[in-house]
Amino acid sequence: MIEEGRLVPDTVLHNARVITLDGVSTIAEAIAVQGDRIVAVGADADVLPLAGRRTRVSDLHGASIIPGLIDNHTHQLMAGLDSAEAGAKVNVASSTSIAEIQALIAARARQVRPGEWITTSCLFRGALTDGRFPNRHDLDVAAPDNPVYVADGGRNIIVNTRALELAGIDANTPEPEGDPELADGHIVRDEAGVPTGHLIVGAGDRARLNWWKRLGQPIKMWDFLDFDADTNLRALRAQMRTFNAAGITGVRDMGVAPREIDTYVELVRRGEATVRTNLVLGLPVQYLPTDQIIAALQAYMGPKQGFGDEWLRIGGLKVVAQNYGYWSMHPEKIRALLVEGNRLGWSFAIHGTPGDLGDDIEILLDAMEEAHREHAIDGARWSYEHAFGLVNPDHQRRLLDLGVTIAANPHLSYVGAGRSAAMQQALQSLHLEEPPGVTTEHRRTVLRWGQPIRTWIGAGHLVTGGSDCPAVAYDSENPFLGLWATFSQETLAGVLMPEERIDRETALRVWTINNAVATGEEHLKGSLEPGKLADLAVLTGDPLLTPDADFLSLKVAETVVGGKTVYERG
Repeated sequence: MIEEGRLVPDTVLHNARVITLDGVSTIAEAIAVQGDRIVAVGADADVLPLAGRRTRVSDLHGASIIPGLIDNHTHQLMAGLDSAEAGAKVNVASSTSIAEIQALIAARARQVRPGEWITTSCLFRGALTDGRFPNRHDLDVAAPDNPVYVADGGRNIIVNTRALELAGIDANTPEPEGDPELADGHIVRDEAGVPTGHLIVGAGDRARLNWWKRLGQPIKMWDFLDFDADTNLRALRAQMRTFNAAGITGVRDMGVAPREIDTYVELVRRGEATVRTNLVLGLPVQYLPTDQIIAALQAYMGPKQGFGDEWLRIGGLKVVAQNYGYWSMHPEKIRALLVEGNRLGWSFAIHGTPGDLGDDIEILLDAMEEAHREHAIDGARWSYEHAFGLVNPDHQRRLLDLGVTIAANPHLSYVGAGRSAAMQQALQSLHLEEPPGVTTEHRRTVLRWGQPIRTWIGAGHLVTGGSDCPAVAYDSENPFLGLWATFSQETLAGVLMPEERIDRETALRVWTINNAVATGEEHLKGSLEPGKLADLAVLTGDPLLTPDADFLSLKVAETVVGGKTVYERG
């Protein structure tokens, strides 16, 4: 605004504790915003005089302001489809018993036509009270006349008898293995050799191919059913609201199908986007032969790496090396994709968890180093996603030499470790690969879920924070669980690596400025400094000083994106 010949801010927030996370860790008292940018940060005495007659001046009475959080690994549209607003799926993400899951699916079965698919969110990633996973018989009770598809994170699924029949899977179906162009996996069976409904990695892939053919739907990297444009818009709006209630103003969005980009573009065009999104595209490479993948990359005519603006930008390609101890793509396919993609100017976000499959990181590092020798990838902002069990110093050094960001997911680690510890017998029944070097239950959990963040940072790695939402869901009543897990090393299985605790400011940096650096946007966001985007969160307490016992009671009072309030706590 211009008043009396001078530019005055639209908003001044003062009498606050402004945790800027700038280069010298400045703690300020006030912040001024004009349009979508920060124009001043400093003491009340310096910032308040900038206000004009029409400036909104808000006394925060000592509340803390932090830069808006950025989540390094989400599936934003998929998560939004779990919402009541979208009405697309049954949300079982917080259901901790089979009976709860059955009740929710049964309620949906009463609303849909016989034969119509019923799909769900991811299962609760902690331990179910039953000590086992649901099976087809449990799902048959809930929905005997409908095919049912329950997601269990990654590419594992649990389906009922009707869905198995539609996929052509029975006691005589062979294990999915031996085809170098398709993922390995496992059909979980009972004592009589009859499928239980739990399909692991490649088994789920083959089933989805059969279902998509029946439905006439296109293949996709993640998820199953396609939904119409209006449903997708409702889903994306809903998930952005959920993120905003947790103080999140930006995300990296993993595995987005090129055809889904239109939904994001339309939301921005309408002025309804409230989360800045770095889109990491997911090509359904696990379903295609290598030569077809390479040809598709070479012929791709959609928006390329880096295209976009502050709201929406193409950030690279997502590659999943393995899930739950099974190769998602065989090593030669991975190598070919990384090398050719690098030639074409793409950066990669690579899903690899060495605690699940001991040699997967060796294969990945060899492929990255081969690509690097041909065209340097350091500085190209490649990332190693999840990094659970990345404890080997040699592996860490090789990633550091390549300049690869470690995209940690402490939020998922917090919950997932609880399942690993409490449901070990049920997990073993799924024929999941045992982590290498296991000598104790604690060691097994560390190798599957451990995140040695202090060591990584101390060695010079760029480490970012995130959730893998909707593998874990955000809750406005407990919005900082991921941040808590980052600095405390707490999980539902206890403290995994106490020697890896870090201070809270460093944890905040992992969730803010480090994520901005990882996407090449540190000049725009990630800290509260003049000239940067006005993306911030006002908290009910101080995240640096609140006692540990009270930390998880902190809430978001207000979230601002681009100078506009997008969330206020009621």
